[in-house]
Amino acid sequence: MPTHPALHGHHRHEGPGPVTGISHRTSRSAWAVPVTGGVVLGLYTVFLADDNGASTPRAWMIGVIAGLVAMGAGYVLIKERAKMIAEVRAAAFGALFGISLGFLYSLTQVSVLRASLFGLFLGGALAVVSYYVFYMHEH
Repeated sequence: MPTHPALHGHHRHEGPGPVTGISHRTSRSAWAVPVTGGVVLGLYTVFLADDNGASTPRAWMIGVIAGLVAMGAGYVLIKERAKMIAEVRAAAFGALFGISLGFLYSLTQVSVLRASLFGLFLGGALAVVSYYVFYMHEH
């Protein structure tokens, strides 16, 4: 009796290129994570901007824009993740995470350099962890 993983519905990614075994559940799952992340980012942006001297309307405007941008970028990353190799996928998720947290940190009135380094460090850390998870899951 053959025991090849492909015969039993298991997928094993063997080489470079996009991953074909990623589920394409795009109805709810493609929107749930980006919307949740965008709402949380937007509300926290409003809180930080308002707490650090921005007027309430300006804080809400910054929060809505930040939330919508994060939602859009997150949706595109989740929707297109199957077309990316693990390295690109990990870098993209790390970049979105690092940019988002660096932006939030910048609202606390720190220097641009400090906020950039903070975002770079956290984004790089998430990219490394994401790559490890993607690589272990696909190999």
